[in-house]
Amino acid sequence: MQPKIFWTAYAASLMVISLYTNSIHQEGTLQLTRTFLCFGAAPALIGCSLETAIWFRHSWKRLLLTASRLPVTAAAFLAGTTAAYDILHVYVTHPAWTVIQLILLFWAALLFWSPLLIPAPFSRKQTSMKKFTYLIVTGLLFYFYHQAAGYVQGGPVSVTFMTGGTTALIVYLFYFIHTWAAAEEQTDRLTVKGQFQRVHRHE
Repeated sequence: MQPKIFWTAYAASLMVISLYTNSIHQEGTLQLTRTFLCFGAAPALIGCSLETAIWFRHSWKRLLLTASRLPVTAAAFLAGTTAAYDILHVYVTHPAWTVIQLILLFWAALLFWSPLLIPAPFSRKQTSMKKFTYLIVTGLLFYFYHQAAGYVQGGPVSVTFMTGGTTALIVYLFYFIHTWAAAEEQTDRLTVKGQFQRVHRHE
């Protein structure tokens, strides 16, 4: 599957699911904003910035160093996108804190997407298995956190954000598996078959 086709389908599915869920639960524009920032704007910014090599500038090195530590990145994502919102939403009602939380959410989302989308990280490259585990574990924790929060608060919590985010992660997971399988199908020269093909090309 071509990347442009995938990201078009990804954006369309995210928009449809989020708008539909929000219209049913009447959660307002804040949940839509959180969803589109975290699962739309953040990966889009990374994709656009790859063309300008902004990730290799000095000001972004610290972000890449943090993103290379997958457990830290997963914890920062969950804290910045879920726990921070619930804490500020319950204990702080000033509108300025909403803006602060959205900024925190966006940076946490950049951390989450960086090891998945940036092909040349600042330090050593993550293996596909590590990325797969990172995506699965973070996605499960993201989903079950919202379920647990809803149980504690006695009702659904951030349904638009949870549904849109879970859908986005599942859609990207299928694309990741597809690209991983396609990469594995390429002939490895370390195998006997690869060595034979290499010899025949030089004959």
